Amino acid sequence: MSTLLDPITVGGKLSLRNRVVMGSMTRNRCINDGKPGPAQVKHYVDRARDGAGLIVVEGIFVDWTGCDWSFAPFMITSEHAQAWRVVTDAVHEVGGKIFFQAWHAGLCQHDEMPIMKKHGGVVLAPSAVKANAGKYRDLPGKPGHTHNVVAIEDPKDVIETYRNSCRLAKQAGFDGVELLAQGRVNRRTDAYGGSVENRCRFVIELTEALATIFDGPEFVCVKLNPTDFYNDSVVTFEEMKQTYTYLIKELVRRKVGIINLSRRGADATAGIGDFFGHDGRPEGYGLPEGYDPVLDFGSLVKFPEEKLDLLTFGRPFIYNPDIVNRIRHGIAFAENDRGNTVFYGPYQTPDENYNDWPAARICPKPNA
Repeated sequence: MSTLLDPITVGGKLSLRNRVVMGSMTRNRCINDGKPGPAQVKHYVDRARDGAGLIVVEGIFVDWTGCDWSFAPFMITSEHAQAWRVVTDAVHEVGGKIFFQAWHAGLCQHDEMPIMKKHGGVVLAPSAVKANAGKYRDLPGKPGHTHNVVAIEDPKDVIETYRNSCRLAKQAGFDGVELLAQGRVNRRTDAYGGSVENRCRFVIELTEALATIFDGPEFVCVKLNPTDFYNDSVVTFEEMKQTYTYLIKELVRRKVGIINLSRRGADATAGIGDFFGHDGRPEGYGLPEGYDPVLDFGSLVKFPEEKLDLLTFGRPFIYNPDIVNRIRHGIAFAENDRGNTVFYGPYQTPDENYNDWPAARICPKPNA
């Protein structure tokens, strides 16, 4: 039976040295006009040098975006691509593989953010529905998300936005792309709204479009959070089952390389500080006791031997730059002992709480 540290070839094309994946995590440390710098190079290279099979970088915006995550990166210009090329080259030099996570913030933006005014950006979403919450620290009064949401006229225009960004990502040396899919705010009545087939049309067409850029669907990962409820993403259990059953079957039929199933929102874990303050699922949107979306929807993905092909670690990679080494030597993962403020920067320097986590010491075994 395969183990976590055995190599795998995804779809017969994407060769990974093991099955450990570093998941995408927003860290707010691209302080050079939305471009990565030495801090990002060190952060990702340290984890690639340790042996992570695949690294999915932090979400990178595909268009000018006025969200409340300051110092998040962009992939819109050749300068962005050149900056990320330094990161990908360094990861490849130590034997790693690295994916681009394409991010469109949709309605979770504010049209008064300076970057939106500078570039004439518009808050686009599937439908003109305002998101709740948000905390725009760069705006007076720290308001929530804007009311000025514009419904996308032609979703194919947004697909082209993704394509342009992913072309740059390909030039930047990324090995593939991860997409995030969520359909809570879709109130459309055209070919992209209404029935489950219509509501899933956009992500399916987007997946097909990006597969042509990254040498085939084997180099595309689609991340699904069926039980998530952050930023109004919650849906009823019945709607969730119907939507994701259909979508996953269609993605499998199209030979998408990786379907990254997340269970966020299915546990009772408390929120994270000021950023994720909710205590649990909204009233009326409960889940069956003990429900696990990975176990539920995972049966739709053809796992060899009915086992997971890959295992994604998120936050543990923050404070364990040496996860693979710890697994190999049976060393327990380090836990966060610095509090919930460590996740999102920036601090005095982008390296603080980012590149200052120690690796475990491996003591040599005594001679027999």
